[in-house]
Formats: sequence, C-alpha cells, structure tokens
Amino acid sequence: MSRAYLPSPLTMIATLVAFAAALGVAAAARYGLVENTPLGHACEAGATSLACTVRYAVNEGFRTLVPGLVAVALGLWCLWRPGPLPLVLTALAAGLGLMLFNAWPSALALTLALLTLARPARA
Repeated sequence: MSRAYLPSPLTMIATLVAFAAALGVAAAARYGLVENTPLGHACEAGATSLACTVRYAVNEGFRTLVPGLVAVALGLWCLWRPGPLPLVLTALAAGLGLMLFNAWPSALALTLALLTLARPARA
C-alpha cells in the first residue's frame, strides 16, 4: 500500500497563514467596500474613484462566481498533483471566495484540498 501525501509542517503553516490572510483581505474588501452604504450611494450616483472601481470589480466577481470557480479549479489541481503550491493557492482562493459570497464552490475547493491528504503520494 502506498503512503498518503503528507505536506511538511512548513507547508501546512504557510497554507494556514495564506488562508488567514485571504480571509482578512476579503473581509476588508467586503466590509470596507461592498457593504459600505455611503460608498455604495456615492458610487451609484456616478462617483469615479479607485474605491468605486474596486467595489464594482468585487461585485461582478461574486455575482459571476469567479473566485469560487477559480478555487474549485485550484482544488482539482491540488487533488490531481498534490504539492505545496497547489495547496497554498487553493487555500488563498477558497479564503477569498468564502468571504466574498462564493461559499459553495469555495467549500468544495477546500474539500478537494483536504482529500489530497488522503490520496497516495506521487512515486
């Protein structure tokens, strides 16, 4: 029986730090830009600032499920080829997606990344 893929402790720490950082950045974008009522009213009234542009991009992103679907693609890559880079990138994308209203695809991506730990390692 082949042994399961086991990331190094440094990889696991990097993955957890990346996930926490992604949650923090996404929370700042969500609560600072998307759910900020005065900023929303200003942007709807026609203000053209960097904050309005970023707000529009974030809104379009979660409306079209882009962060979640990117996380699922990275989770499949992580399952197909286990390694530190796919694991960290999946955690980053899933953290962004979870906070930016893409819960089901991001949760699927995290599940795929966890399944990587039960998968046999590359020979």
